[in-house]
Amino acid sequence: MDSLLHTIIAVVGNYGFAGIFVLMVLENLGFPLPTEVGFIVGQSLVISGRSNYLEIFILVLIAQTLGSIISYLLGKYFAGSIHHIKKPSSSLKNAQDVFAKWMKKYGAAAVFVSRLVGYVRPWASYLAGVGEIKFVPFIIYNIIGSAIIVAISMLTLGGATEIYMRYPVFRPIAIGLFLLFFFGFWIALFIYRKVKSQKKSIKA
Repeated sequence: MDSLLHTIIAVVGNYGFAGIFVLMVLENLGFPLPTEVGFIVGQSLVISGRSNYLEIFILVLIAQTLGSIISYLLGKYFAGSIHHIKKPSSSLKNAQDVFAKWMKKYGAAAVFVSRLVGYVRPWASYLAGVGEIKFVPFIIYNIIGSAIIVAISMLTLGGATEIYMRYPVFRPIAIGLFLLFFFGFWIALFIYRKVKSQKKSIKA
């Protein structure tokens, strides 16, 4: 797994801005690619002086938005024939169940919520198209949500890298931030499920 990740980083890094752009577009089309690689390469471009944080932010935001729009349009195109994914074990089916609950609760704003959750995000735009959310609310919520998560990701990774390189005494904090960046969602999901199961056992 580590060698595969290093290979992806090397390939994306070799193409620089274009590599980051293509990676982010594909991830937002539902391909299971590690978007963290794009942020790592972006961070390396900033450190090397070839770019700055604003340029990387705009690049990633445009790429994610483009991928989301394509995915949304595909969802609308197939909406007439695919209203429910039947395979119960599929990631898309699980994401659909979660997104359907959010749509019932938040309406079009479910798009915004989905941009903040890594598990649902790759499929959210497609599901928004299937759910026939209007394009204007979709794109507004999508851009706002994407901008927030991109900024948080860049700040977390950038801050962790800065601390690790400049202040060796604080490297445990930097490592903690790296872990939060890469595994934050899964850690939160694990804690949520633990708390939920404990509450059920107490009620029982």
